[in-house]
Amino acid sequence: MENEGNDRQGIAKEPSLIREQWRQAHMYRILTAGPNNCVHYLRMSSAAFYGLANILRSNGSLHDTRYVCVEEQLAIFLYMLGHKAKNRVCGIEFIRSGETISRYFNKVLGAICSIQERFVKQPGSETPMEIRNAAEWFPYFEVKLIKKFSLCYITY
Repeated sequence: MENEGNDRQGIAKEPSLIREQWRQAHMYRILTAGPNNCVHYLRMSSAAFYGLANILRSNGSLHDTRYVCVEEQLAIFLYMLGHKAKNRVCGIEFIRSGETISRYFNKVLGAICSIQERFVKQPGSETPMEIRNAAEWFPYFEVKLIKKFSLCYITY
């Protein structure tokens, strides 16, 4: 009686073909089915999306895995950021488990952080002319604090 549970065969971990077809159709709808679908869904054009995917792939920051390509990894990341979507909602949208969504979100976040120095420029210490020439803004910004109705002046 003790060995009854040990004789059972495990379930093979293979993706469902139907789910894989749904995922491919979903990515096709997002990226190519309409001129504005990608902008509304991922908050960038499909050309910009493919460009970013190629940068992340060629940089070595991201690579296709056995079941999830770089484009889908990036789409998951952009969808979550662009719509403030929760993990479960994104899992339903992309037909993936919450663990898979979380794993690839974090991978893409790390990849984006690794290329930031190439593409993100920190602002200089020079005060822009629009602020320098505006009497209401220069030489300080006024920040109202809720706490005890005090005013705080921050020099720029």
